[in-house]
Amino acid sequence: MRVTVDLAAEADIAEVADFYDQQEPGLGAEVEEFLVECLGRLETLAGIHPHSRGIYRQVISRGRFPYFVVYYEILASSEVLVRAVQDHRRDPHDIAGKIDDRFTH
Repeated sequence: MRVTVDLAAEADIAEVADFYDQQEPGLGAEVEEFLVECLGRLETLAGIHPHSRGIYRQVISRGRFPYFVVYYEILASSEVLVRAVQDHRRDPHDIAGKIDDRFTH
């Protein structure tokens, strides 16, 4: 499947990279590379993850940065749209509101 990352999800990744760079210079590039690899795995694994709220699917990253949840939907038999990449250590209500907004607009 072809994976497309929408602008909001790209902004999520940039925000995460900036945060990690502030913690340790260069770490932002590492987390960005890690997340891009996670998104790349959706080319073959998309669709195996259960639906959440009946609208989207989510997958938790595994590896060096195991705190991210990728929210996506399958648009057609060969296209995946990633709408959000969130650190699941954040406030669950904030995440839920953001995710709901992205999937209903």
